Amino acid sequence: MKNQTSNKKGLFAAIAATFFKHARLVVIGLLVLLIAGGTIYGSVIKREGFPSIQFPLTFVNGFYFVDDKAQVDQDIAQPFYQAVKDLNGVETVQTTANANDFTGVVYFEESVTPQEGAEEVRQAIEGQFPEQAQFNVISIDPAAYLNKYDMLLTVYGENGDVAKLQEVAGFVAEDIEGLEEVTLAEPQPLISESENSATGEPQPTRTSFNRVGLPDNGGLEFSNAVTIGVDRDQDKYDVIELSEAVQAYLNDLDLSQFGEGYDAVIGADFAESINTQINSLQDNLFTGLIAVAVVSLLLITWRASIITAVFMVTVMAATIAILFAVGYTLNTITLFALVLSLGLFVDDATIVVEAIDAAKRKRKKGLRVVKEAVGKIGAASFAGTFTTVLVFLPLAFISGVLGEFIRLLPITVIIALVASLALSLTVIPVLSKFLLLRSDKKSLLTKMNPVAFVESWLGRLTGALPRTLKTRPKLGRGLAVFMVLLSIAGLIGALGFAGRVPFNIFPSSKDSNQIGVTLDFPEGHTIERAEATSQEVEQIIEEEAGDLVRRVTYGSFSIVQPNERSADILVDLIPFNERDRTSQDIIAALQTELNRELEDTRAKVVQYDAGPPVDDYPFKVQIYNEDEAAALRLAEEVREYIEGATITRPNGTEAEITDTNPPGSSAVRRSDGRQFVEITAAFNAGDTSALLVAAEDHTKEKFTDEYLENNGYRDTEISYDFGQESENAESFAALGVVFPVALGLMYVLLAVQFRSLLQPLLIFVAIPFTFLGVFAGLHYTDNGLSFFVMVGLIGLIGIAVNNTILLTTYINQERAAGEVPIDAAANAVTKRFRPLLATTLTTIVALLPLALTDPFWEPLAFTIIFGLASSTFFVLVSFPYYYLGFERLRRSVKAKKVALWLLGLVGLLVYVGIGNSSYVLAVLGLYAVSTILLSKLWAKIGM
Repeated sequence: MKNQTSNKKGLFAAIAATFFKHARLVVIGLLVLLIAGGTIYGSVIKREGFPSIQFPLTFVNGFYFVDDKAQVDQDIAQPFYQAVKDLNGVETVQTTANANDFTGVVYFEESVTPQEGAEEVRQAIEGQFPEQAQFNVISIDPAAYLNKYDMLLTVYGENGDVAKLQEVAGFVAEDIEGLEEVTLAEPQPLISESENSATGEPQPTRTSFNRVGLPDNGGLEFSNAVTIGVDRDQDKYDVIELSEAVQAYLNDLDLSQFGEGYDAVIGADFAESINTQINSLQDNLFTGLIAVAVVSLLLITWRASIITAVFMVTVMAATIAILFAVGYTLNTITLFALVLSLGLFVDDATIVVEAIDAAKRKRKKGLRVVKEAVGKIGAASFAGTFTTVLVFLPLAFISGVLGEFIRLLPITVIIALVASLALSLTVIPVLSKFLLLRSDKKSLLTKMNPVAFVESWLGRLTGALPRTLKTRPKLGRGLAVFMVLLSIAGLIGALGFAGRVPFNIFPSSKDSNQIGVTLDFPEGHTIERAEATSQEVEQIIEEEAGDLVRRVTYGSFSIVQPNERSADILVDLIPFNERDRTSQDIIAALQTELNRELEDTRAKVVQYDAGPPVDDYPFKVQIYNEDEAAALRLAEEVREYIEGATITRPNGTEAEITDTNPPGSSAVRRSDGRQFVEITAAFNAGDTSALLVAAEDHTKEKFTDEYLENNGYRDTEISYDFGQESENAESFAALGVVFPVALGLMYVLLAVQFRSLLQPLLIFVAIPFTFLGVFAGLHYTDNGLSFFVMVGLIGLIGIAVNNTILLTTYINQERAAGEVPIDAAANAVTKRFRPLLATTLTTIVALLPLALTDPFWEPLAFTIIFGLASSTFFVLVSFPYYYLGFERLRRSVKAKKVALWLLGLVGLLVYVGIGNSSYVLAVLGLYAVSTILLSKLWAKIGM
């Protein structure tokens, strides 16, 4: 066993020594990497906002003028289902047949792209409908305006002449296509030609309307407008470069040839939000880098701060270069991943720098110092890095929209972690040769540094706590009991706070720079009347939020332009850090006024976030029955039962179903060919995910199979499909599948690393140490449990487990040097106090500005900040007693029985976590093989 340990130490030491011997070549390579990374970051790699999410669905709509929903269902909807149901990758087909029109939605597996799905559907239905049926096949692109464009230009004029505006827009569109960045510019017509039924002659017909509102003397000035959709060369330019080129064009645009009062502005542009997000994250990244240097300066030496700062920049450069090489962009997710990784980087750097500094103090020189230092910590750094990789890796395999949204985060963190490990064991020794090993004398700043003095005193004090078990046994036993009980009390307190934290898988942010108003006009509205109603809405927007608005545009996100049936209005607000009212406050005020002022038009005000929009009526109950009258009767019973009902959440608190939408009879709706009607309901609280579960349970209490049988609904089925929320729930549930598997893999890796079957479980004690900070932090910052909080918790677990890995390694090394367990634990706490403190402070400093200024990242950032503070505290004061207790357990119970029992427990946890029978055989097989192998290796790896 000694030889094995020596071999492992020798491997990492040999690698470091090789780089140390060729220091000048390494420095040249380092400069090349920094220049390349800086060039890629500054001018090569594309910049984007949140990664675009592809919805694998195809939308089909059209007209069939027969004035009979049943005939539309029979002639169009049902043949449509039969034509597409067996296409490759089809999961679900939904159809809606109205009196004169129809829609169909085909949901595909994730492996099918939207474009592929649309083409399959188009070919399948070609020639299947009656000749008079008109239809469109559309692939949904949520990352595009009007489902197609990278940007929208708005041409407007004071005189409001729509025909003239179309002429001006045509000129601008043709002219702007001359830009190198622009591949397409298409005006969206407001007037179309149709055939006069009486004369047969073509005549212009107003088919839609458009307007724009721009700031004017503290208010808003609205004008008629025409939208131009603009697309870019995606292989050469990102949206920021497109925006800059178009804005430069508009600055020089002269439309005086068309008369007075015509102008053009950018109406909708992703570049604005992308710049805001990226600048915010870049600021946090640079703040974190400065924090690393300052912490190293205050806690170690000025030489160490230079080494650490250069190392961090090098890791960033390497990570960005790798991201570019594999085809990724610099976007909101990848930048946040780099901010999240700062704490892990500084831990790698601090460990190596401190080990070299400690070896130097033994009066050893140069190469011997590096070999001893890296040999001592190399294996622990390797294990810490790859256990953290295993924590993040499962996130890359989560399915659904949320999985696609977040996938770049674990990939970026893993790339950064591997780069950090490699560079910490190679570049830091080389930098130390030129800085840290140059002088044995302490600088005046180091000698007079009060922060370093306090840190050193606290480290000795914390390390002295477990030593009282030896020096003052009675006091020591009391401290041991107190510290263990304190950690248990923290866990109990965490459970208490967890019960008070709301649960919503993808909640709205507390603030946003964009809100929208959707208008549904009643049947019989004309274009002119719809436009007049929209102008009433404009007046309400100006009265309620005029001084907070940057721009108001129409028709940015809908598939069709505003018309006599519907319209959508995009309201761009000034940045949230420049106003004293949140978007939520503005939405509430607008919704109240719109409800009061609009008599026959339904208006809905929503907040645009990075994630899916919040549904006003998220609870959905489907009644399946081919007998529509019976389905409607049961639907009405369900609606009466749930409206105004008080429901109880899993934590015991209550909420109400405040409003319901009755099932409509104006359309025939089908899902996979089965006819259904639907009831939707709203809640008086925002923790939608928890309320949906509670409302479903409440409804099922009455409407059981027995109830349906006894009340004449024998052929009826009740289903609960919450749309996007259901898919989000599946993605969230995937965390419960993959996380236990990750823990199992981490256990195997740590068992091999520590040659112990017990110590890996001891290391996992760090995980519940985080819970008090996480749930108390969420409660006091008014944030709920969500998908992104879980992502933050997983990242937090990686940092916390890495801390206990290194602390356990130091204790084991002290024991190998001849120390008794108590002294080994005390010495290890003293030595690890500084790196633990540096990691915690750096991570908190890097994330705190983000938590305080960016509503989207606030819950995730606070999760890591408070959880890491909690974990660090308990690791320093309680973990040593757990280690000593485990050691007593190991010596008092037959090791093999304990190990097999614990391995069985891990297997059970993995099985329970998976909770899916299709995985049982694979898990049990893996468990059996692992048990046999570890049992056979028992004599070699011991406990």
